[in-house]
Amino acid sequence: MKVINILGSPRKKGTSSRIAKAFTDVMEKKGAQIEHFYLNGMTYKGCQGCEKCHTQQDKCILKDDLTTVLDALRTADVTVFSSPVYYGDISGQFKSFFDRTWSHVAVDPESENPYSSRLPEGKTAVFILTQGDVEAKHEDVLERYSFFLDLYGYDLKTIRATSLRTGRLDEDVSGAQDEAVKLAEMLF
Repeated sequence: MKVINILGSPRKKGTSSRIAKAFTDVMEKKGAQIEHFYLNGMTYKGCQGCEKCHTQQDKCILKDDLTTVLDALRTADVTVFSSPVYYGDISGQFKSFFDRTWSHVAVDPESENPYSSRLPEGKTAVFILTQGDVEAKHEDVLERYSFFLDLYGYDLKTIRATSLRTGRLDEDVSGAQDEAVKLAEMLF
């Protein structure tokens, strides 16, 4: 089993990263091949809106550090997407990455269903969101990105850690980490 871990937090040991690590540690112990992508340490551009991924190729034409990540999405069985919520949305690093996944959507305006996934079927996405606000706030973030992950055909699992104190790297997220461990055990 191949698992890729896409870390959208600018902090390598932030809360969303620690929850993702709890998940990938279990998967690795069970024999999964894990590949980590720390977006804040990569050099890449956001989507340029050129549409060449739909008119000239079936993937993004930009060549930068995200090329490897976008290719890995095609071959991974499980993808962990994690991000803190900043100013009511995912981190800027994650948003720039996520916009580039548009290249994984086939567009056929003549079709009854004009959008379909270019990713192979049978994939699972684990979407981890952390936030300082209470759970009731920022539901729109979860809904918005869940919509797109569903479009890509993922069997979506979500983990949210809410009511966190901003800026605390020692924040207790053991409940969410326990949830991640249980999910990893269930999926393997």
